[in-house]
Amino acid sequence: MLEGVGEVSHSSYDILKAGVEKTLENGFDFAEATVGLIMGLTDDEMALASAIRNLEVCNSFVPPSLPIIKGDSSKLEEHVKESMTRMQKLGVDTVVFGSGGARRIPDGMDRKEGMRWIEDFLTMCNEYAVKHNITVAVEPLNQKECNILTSVTEGAELVEKLQLGHIRLLADSYHMARENEPLSVLADAAHLLVHVHISEADRTFPGKYNGTDLPAFVDQLKAVGYKARISAESGFTDFVTESAIVATYMRRITE
Repeated sequence: MLEGVGEVSHSSYDILKAGVEKTLENGFDFAEATVGLIMGLTDDEMALASAIRNLEVCNSFVPPSLPIIKGDSSKLEEHVKESMTRMQKLGVDTVVFGSGGARRIPDGMDRKEGMRWIEDFLTMCNEYAVKHNITVAVEPLNQKECNILTSVTEGAELVEKLQLGHIRLLADSYHMARENEPLSVLADAAHLLVHVHISEADRTFPGKYNGTDLPAFVDQLKAVGYKARISAESGFTDFVTESAIVATYMRRITE
């Protein structure tokens, strides 16, 4: 999601409105923004933002300032409650739980203990997700960004264990490539997938190199019957120009 277009002001609303409009203009079906951006909207801006269409997904769910493991549970719950309330008002139905800084297991803590904190957090999230009709997509990250939930397989095991209706799974081509995770794991996780992120293997925008990695990733998604959303989550040098290239490229490889 673009953090501003050209000379727009620095208000959260102007950034959001301009970003969504340019994203749709350039050929995408929907836009994905950060939770931090919508949390920055004033009450008046929230009222204006409710008219924005096709903002369907948010990412960066929990900031590092709100650690999930041994953090302030009341502040964390308030963040979940307020952010989901705002997402519902804006028409967002899916939030991505990557948040590597917030979910990192502290040094010296047993991995199982750390996972219990994450399980409790997601159980709490599910309660608000049911109320606000939001799906939480657990995003496995690579080990340089987090030390827990670092593979699609591990993410799928967690979602399966919890058996919570609004807690599902995301697959990200970049993180899978960094972890050398085989595309075959998508077959086992397909029934849990609700969202997908793609980029080139160095996190640049999809189609920059016009190589074979992403078509193979998308072909595997097709093979396992995945028909939900795909977002380009990547770096841009010139968002306006490059995102139009991305939209054309993504349509070509997903047809």
